[in-house]
Amino acid sequence: MPSSHRGVVATAVTLLLTSLVGRLPQAMSALAIVRLVLDAGGDYLLASGLTAAYVLAQTVGQPVLAFAVDRTGRPRWIILGAALLAGGAFVLLAATSVELPLVAGAAAVVAGLATPPIEPVLRSLWPRIMTRGTQLSRAFSADAAVQELLFIIGPLVTAVAVALIGADGSVLLMAVLGLIGASAFVLHRELGLIGPSQPERSRPVAADSAGRKPVRTAIAIPGVQLLVAVQVAVGLSVGVLTISATAHSESAGDPALAGWALAINAGGALTGAVLVARFPVRLSIGRALSVLLAVLGVLYLPTAVITAPSPYWLAAAYLSGLTLPPLLTQVFSAVERAAPRERLTEANAWTVSGFSVGIAVGTLGAGLAADAAGFAGTGAAVVVAAVVAIIVALIMRPGALFDASPDHETVPEGSEVSGPEGAERAGTVEDGTVAGQHDA
Repeated sequence: MPSSHRGVVATAVTLLLTSLVGRLPQAMSALAIVRLVLDAGGDYLLASGLTAAYVLAQTVGQPVLAFAVDRTGRPRWIILGAALLAGGAFVLLAATSVELPLVAGAAAVVAGLATPPIEPVLRSLWPRIMTRGTQLSRAFSADAAVQELLFIIGPLVTAVAVALIGADGSVLLMAVLGLIGASAFVLHRELGLIGPSQPERSRPVAADSAGRKPVRTAIAIPGVQLLVAVQVAVGLSVGVLTISATAHSESAGDPALAGWALAINAGGALTGAVLVARFPVRLSIGRALSVLLAVLGVLYLPTAVITAPSPYWLAAAYLSGLTLPPLLTQVFSAVERAAPRERLTEANAWTVSGFSVGIAVGTLGAGLAADAAGFAGTGAAVVVAAVVAIIVALIMRPGALFDASPDHETVPEGSEVSGPEGAERAGTVEDGTVAGQHDA
């Protein structure tokens, strides 16, 4: 193996590992906050409200912090400062929760707003350090797999922490892990590649949907808007799952089952990541997004039977996770094509925020339904979220992804571009399709 290739692999591995630790608080948050409130005698309404406040605040904070990264070229200071502020907010949240719900709500909002933009920064680094084509596609696939690994480790770490140090201790652990991960992530020299002073290679200046003038924000790009809508639809089902898993664990008489259910769901997603790496999707990016989103909605429907026997429900939770990594891989690939390089961090942050909005709305809606109608209400919330995903998949126009996007970029002659979004050779990306010859 060439030493240069070994260096790229080593860089990718360390970036993924440190980002995993830095993002653990996000993966732990839903279950940790719910258990923090319920174990202190609070109800589902407060638990889902605090969780939604945290996640919705992320949707505001991530694009703002990512925009600051793109404008200033100082990702290290922004990530570290945000990690410190979020850590302090987690400490306050753990100390107040049920006793001072307004203070706890404010702490949840601050923690969400100050979530370090590790994920969008990492995703904007891949096109800067990887060769466009197979190498970049594999990086996106690995990124999706690590994201699913996060949602296996996060609930398990939370469940163990709650058992050993209590629910408030698990929230304090989130603060510690966030600081450790962020500090390790910013040590990578590759973060120096992000900045407005860096020369752009084969990327035009950010333009509006007609390519006429610079855009001030990535969300003005139609392709990014569509991807955000897809992420919201995906996040709804993921958000409802936190409440449905908790409700099922209560119906089974085993509160610890919720953490295992979420981990099993993430295990299904990790299986999906392995499968898509071995058998790449051979559809255009837009078509793949539509198909995978519809399948995701269908696979979540069986989890609506909250009082089903645990083996059935856990099997349904596993199957519902299978299509998430292939879907996320398509989203990552599409963002890299739809947004210009100088808006890439922000564009990735908007898709992250869309996912977070869906999770927050799903969690809050399912929590309200659970309080109003018990297990039946939770099941209804699962069905609604799944149907929304199916409807979005049916009405979305795949060609709109790259309509007049600022990056209708020609692939250099003779270069290979392959991977989960479909292998391609020497072609162009137009109207949401991958032009060129597909590898057999």
